[in-house]
Amino acid sequence: MSSNFSESEGVGLCISCQHLRLVHTDRGSVFYQCQRSMTDPRYPKYPRLPVLHCPGHEVKAEVADEPK
Repeated sequence: MSSNFSESEGVGLCISCQHLRLVHTDRGSVFYQCQRSMTDPRYPKYPRLPVLHCPGHEVKAEVADEPK
């Protein structure tokens, strides 16, 4: 993985989604959990990354408010 590789490239849409929950393990791993999966079986609990298209994607308020 190069130093130019950003988290948003590796994760895709999930990184800016309000339904994302980061799960950190004791061994230092990080998993990206979709909270929509708790109420809607169409969404995988841990989606295959990077997510490039998601009908349930909703931008987090703090991401939407950031200056461009």
